[in-house]
Amino acid sequence: MNVISFVNKLHLRQHLNLYRIIVGVGFIVATVLILTTPLQMPDPDDWAYYHGVRNFSQGNLTVDNDAQYQQALETIQQGSSLLQYLPLEYNKWALEKSPGYVFYLVPFELLGIPRWGNVLLALGMVIVTYILLKRLRDEKAAMIGSLLMLFTPIGMVMLNRAYMDTYASLALLVIGGGLYIYYHLEKDKLTAVKGGTLLFLAFFFTGWSVVARYTNLPIAVILFLHLVITRLITWRRGEKTGIRTEILPLVMGIGLPVAALLLYNYYVFGSALTYSYAYSPWPTKFAFQYLGQVDASGESIPLQILRYNLEGFARNIFIGFPLLVIGIPGFIAVLYYKFFKRNQPEGKWSGLRSELPWNILLVLIGWFVCVFFLYLTYEWTAGLKQGGGFVLLNRFLLPGLFPAVVICALVMARLPLKVLIPVMVILIVFGCLLYAQWALDLHILPDCLTERTLESRWYGYIFPPWTPYFHPGARGSDYFPFPGWSIKYFYPGL
Repeated sequence: MNVISFVNKLHLRQHLNLYRIIVGVGFIVATVLILTTPLQMPDPDDWAYYHGVRNFSQGNLTVDNDAQYQQALETIQQGSSLLQYLPLEYNKWALEKSPGYVFYLVPFELLGIPRWGNVLLALGMVIVTYILLKRLRDEKAAMIGSLLMLFTPIGMVMLNRAYMDTYASLALLVIGGGLYIYYHLEKDKLTAVKGGTLLFLAFFFTGWSVVARYTNLPIAVILFLHLVITRLITWRRGEKTGIRTEILPLVMGIGLPVAALLLYNYYVFGSALTYSYAYSPWPTKFAFQYLGQVDASGESIPLQILRYNLEGFARNIFIGFPLLVIGIPGFIAVLYYKFFKRNQPEGKWSGLRSELPWNILLVLIGWFVCVFFLYLTYEWTAGLKQGGGFVLLNRFLLPGLFPAVVICALVMARLPLKVLIPVMVILIVFGCLLYAQWALDLHILPDCLTERTLESRWYGYIFPPWTPYFHPGARGSDYFPFPGWSIKYFYPGL
């Protein structure tokens, strides 16, 4: 019996090592594919971050007219536009974008390896995804989830674009949120030091993801509310909450990113509570900010935003997130076993009921809703009604990838190998081909899958009719520079 037990353990260990080797090879393949293809900077956003990182690297959180003028000319010579450095006052310009990713990328810029910033984030994200899914189910699910995180098409595209905050907004959030969920599941087994360290890292990375992308804030709030509510429930039951040992790492984890952002706002904008988008002339509001408002023709602005965005979602979402073909039915299956099979004995599929406790499932649902449903209400993407490809829309949705990956991994881990292997091959190959077509201007797949991805989407953008820049057929190119804050405003002689 001892020999048989030893052989079984050895066999299991070989399988576990195989799963880790596959993930390691997948990470290397994804990294090589990204770094050996040219860096893409197709949008004005890329150039704003590019100059922001260069300026911050030199200690310049704001720039004067001369610096802004030279950087704008350099950008124009490269075939794009520097639209997202905004004038605060005469001779003072500031970056419109959130500063978190810029600060993160500065050390890599100084070392001359800016593209490795996203690679490091990808590594951290894969490690956390693997650890969490191993805790939720097993290493097979962990392998599946890690590969899906690496090879989802829109994730690969944004991993390439080092001068954009999009990939960081996903990776930082996954690292923070994944560590928090793992901490919650394991907290009774952790020492005070290990638990406190995990909780600090969880909220620090989550907080910094908000400093990198402000729209991650609702997800951070969900994680915080989850902690508060679960501790209140524990307290009501008369059990030990452990909150005393959690307060310090929690406050420090949240406090450091918040303090950094407030100091930045105070130094750049003159008030800790004033942020960059307050100066933006672009249509960057959400539908709820237009409640009760109508356009010149009397049509509801919030309803138009929703209608226009639904068209873009229907056209693009499954191109950027093909795993949703499995994730959406998988989510329905989880709810089915939660609601209708509560008394069924544990089995191959009914185990979905216990692998995701209700409180964790609700966190993942909230996470998904706070990305995919939030951007259904975003007015900027509503302008893609007649233009733009899958990248411009789906990059806003990338932070919502993690909940879909968790559901997919738990479902796909139950598939027999003769089904699982072809499905994984299709998802990975499709992601690689779509990325290669986008990055190298190939024509392997239908061109409609990557329309407008190697030119600035700005020139295909249609201003929605409720914006002050609209006239029939008005395009973004008609409004560069914007009246009132163009370079010529500050250099009247040009």
